[in-house]
Amino acid sequence: MMRRFILFAVFGTVFALLSTLGFWQLHRAEEKRVRYDRFTARQSEAPLSFDMIEQHTPQAEDLWRRTEVSGRYLESQVLLDNRILRGQAGYEVLTPFVSESGQAVLINRGWIPLGGRRDRQVKLPVPTDQVTVRGFLGAEPIVGIGLPGAGHGVERLGVNLFRIQRPELGEIAKVLSLELWPVLIYLDAGAPGALTVEFSLPGDGSAKHTAYAVQWFAMAAILAVIGLWNLRRHEPDNDA
Repeated sequence: MMRRFILFAVFGTVFALLSTLGFWQLHRAEEKRVRYDRFTARQSEAPLSFDMIEQHTPQAEDLWRRTEVSGRYLESQVLLDNRILRGQAGYEVLTPFVSESGQAVLINRGWIPLGGRRDRQVKLPVPTDQVTVRGFLGAEPIVGIGLPGAGHGVERLGVNLFRIQRPELGEIAKVLSLELWPVLIYLDAGAPGALTVEFSLPGDGSAKHTAYAVQWFAMAAILAVIGLWNLRRHEPDNDA
């Protein structure tokens, strides 16, 4: 009798764990679908004036929103290192921009090739007149895993030229002596100041989690069959 109880407890616990993992994957799939639906909806909306967006709005409410802003680029250039495009090493160029209302925001202008030596002075033309640019609001670009103690600081390459390994807005703001908007603007291709613009935008990604959920539920079902078979196998013989 005790053995049957132990078997039931073990199989029940593992079955519950596998089922929980399956439902968690379904939840992740739904989160991905909601995120992608929000992205596609906001990409289809007309651009909102940047100066109309409240700075205290939670970052999640601003992400993927299309925006338009008039103002001027500043001279400083920040190079995000180790950005690969079509198998070629290069940088993503982050340039501060001050809107007509005086708000500073970091604009991701796109990608440039490394072009040889890493210690060379990169020449990055930038419009000097007042311009109007369009793009979408997004968080800092995703980079590799940050390890404790790794060098994530800002490296000065010239008077107004810096190189970074991780795009941390707080640290960039200190170096540029600016109060930066908490999210970036990713520039549209063809906008004034745009370089090679091929940003990786979020996909749906829910199918992967749904497939994982099916696997967990299938394992739970197999375990349930094995558990029931073992319980019946160890039932006492009623004819004895």
